[in-house]
Amino acid sequence: MKKLLAVSCLSALSHFAAAAPFSPQETNYIKLDFQNQNGSRNICGGSLVGKDLVLTASHCILDNWAGVTAYYGRNFENQASARRDNAQPNWIKFDHHGVAVDLALLKLSQPIAGRGGARIVPVVAQEDCDAGIGAMQAQRRMDDQGYQLGQSLMQVSVANIVRLGPSPLANGVSLLANGNVGRGGDSGSPLLSPKGVQVGVYNGNAGNASAFAALCKYASNIQAWSETLSPGGSQTPPPGDWVWPTERRR
Repeated sequence: MKKLLAVSCLSALSHFAAAAPFSPQETNYIKLDFQNQNGSRNICGGSLVGKDLVLTASHCILDNWAGVTAYYGRNFENQASARRDNAQPNWIKFDHHGVAVDLALLKLSQPIAGRGGARIVPVVAQEDCDAGIGAMQAQRRMDDQGYQLGQSLMQVSVANIVRLGPSPLANGVSLLANGNVGRGGDSGSPLLSPKGVQVGVYNGNAGNASAFAALCKYASNIQAWSETLSPGGSQTPPPGDWVWPTERRR
């Protein structure tokens, strides 16, 4: 029987199990609802990696995107937005900037870190790929049948990461899980270690496996492009065993 996960801060979980949908009090998870120039919409997930920066999947940001609404914080009751800025681009798709991986950064119109339960998640250190192997925490906005959860809800599922290897969906390096953990609409959602460090971004399913972009291979790019989009707005390393990718864990 599934248990309701009752915690105040998902990003600080040290242990986790498969959970029923719940309303978070604090979370790094961001629900992204994109509006496209042809009037269509697409949904994705993301994570707050800077005061106004969301990490997501490149394929979430369609070439004809016009704007996005980001739902965040307590029960996802808060909103921020971004309108496409072609003069001073407010997004970076890694695969359009020389790094062949399904990752992207998006700058919101205002800082949200610390507001209404929004928390910045630390990113795994460069080349610390062992941190992403084993039972990890997949944050989701879809249920197991592929239906979108209510606006106030999210879900945490266990992703059993068995290996690091070439992406079966796109170029780049993936963390590969046994079984299908996510569904369409979960794209861009974060994969966290038991210590609350983000190790992956959900790219999709390939056969009976879920693929997450392996952030241990791209952490230096995340920091560099975070500073490009939002100078001085990237994460300050928190106390503990996590450090920016320019350093190494001891």
